[in-house]
This record gives sequence, C-alpha cells and structure tokens, in this order.
Amino acid sequence: MDDIDTVVKDMSAVIADLVIYLESSGQSEAYAFFTQVQGQLKQVDGEDQLLEVFLLLSMTAFQGFCMDPFATMMADRVLDHAQQVAHTFSADDDIVH
Repeated sequence: MDDIDTVVKDMSAVIADLVIYLESSGQSEAYAFFTQVQGQLKQVDGEDQLLEVFLLLSMTAFQGFCMDPFATMMADRVLDHAQQVAHTFSADDDIVH
C-alpha cells in the first residue's frame, strides 16, 4: 500500500462516519456536499485526484450550509487531516529539518 492509498483509507473512514451522521441527523445540504467528497475520494488513484478532493474540501466553508456542533467537529477532523496531508505532500524533499 502506498502513501496515497493510506491517505484515502484513513480519510474514507472519517468521511464515512460524517456522512452517516449527517444523513441520520437530517442535515441534507451538508450530507450532499460530503457525499460528493466521499464519491471523489473513492475515485482517487493518484496525487492529482487527491489534490482535487482537497480543493473540494477547502470550499467547505463557502457552501452556505450550517451543521450542528457535533457534525462541525467531525468535519473539522476531516479538514485538519486533509491539511496535514497536503502539507506533508508539499514538503520539499531536498530540505532536511
């Protein structure tokens, strides 16, 4: 399993929990958005597609829906994870820290 597969697996689990919660709590607009993210994540087979998922996630705040506090916490976990992964992938291999 390579790095992309690991990221997809980890993110898929967290997004799946969020999607299930959004559906069960009747937050239909947020559910539709994160279902779209989930669908794109399932199609990832390389870094370019993963970047597209991250770009979609970066637009979460501009979607115009409101989530309850628990859903917001779950979405924040997804966004934090995506941000950490994006930072890791963008690190310069030539620089030693």
